[in-house]
Amino acid sequence: MIRGIYTGAMGMLAEEARVNNISNNLANVDTAGFKKDSLTFSTYLKKEIFRNQTENHRQKLVPIGTLDSGVVLDESRPYFKQGAVEMTGNEYDFAITGDGFFSVETADGNTYYTRNGQWHRDGDDFLVDSVGNYVLNNAGERITIEDGIRVDRDGSLYENGVLTGRIDLVTFPNPERLRKVGNNYFVQTAFSGEAEESFSSVVIQGGFERANVNAVEEMVNLINAQRHFEIAQRIITTEDQLLDAAVNRVGKV
Repeated sequence: MIRGIYTGAMGMLAEEARVNNISNNLANVDTAGFKKDSLTFSTYLKKEIFRNQTENHRQKLVPIGTLDSGVVLDESRPYFKQGAVEMTGNEYDFAITGDGFFSVETADGNTYYTRNGQWHRDGDDFLVDSVGNYVLNNAGERITIEDGIRVDRDGSLYENGVLTGRIDLVTFPNPERLRKVGNNYFVQTAFSGEAEESFSSVVIQGGFERANVNAVEEMVNLINAQRHFEIAQRIITTEDQLLDAAVNRVGKV
């Protein structure tokens, strides 16, 4: 019975993680370039299962498999399916089709990567993102704009018809191992590999990539996770009632 309580509790923790993850995905359904997270779980406390078998009038235990006694959250990974591109006509809105990322730099010199291409020109004529961080070109420099700009599909930047550089487009050997750090930013890790210039990604000016979150699908997943959480709760309640009966009723007999 104690094992049943632990199993129910681990089920509640797993479904709580699913609820929190789905809620975060739904909260960002209108965030440009957002990539939803998916969870992976792992099992532990495996035990051998045996059956009794009689041979030559002697009983022996024959292994028939294993039973997993617990499940825990292993990791959360971003899901990089392409989001729909919404055209706005704004010359400072950009979307990527393909597996690339834009590079931005904070005021203190840190470099982050993002799929959010909703930008604007600040008071110092720098091209910045929605939180004021600087968009970089492929030379690692902050992009300045004197007049309007035109961007080709390969990311090439033109001002007044003159080529001035290229938007920095990068990719990674294992992008699913990038780490989210807030504000729709990613940072590279030892598992993602080093950033490499991307020549296969396509830049679309005048539009942005929507989040790759299907609101209806996530709502269904949320309802399922909540129901599974309630079932795990009932398991603990039932196990507690059985334990109470064993201690206070059977014990008296």
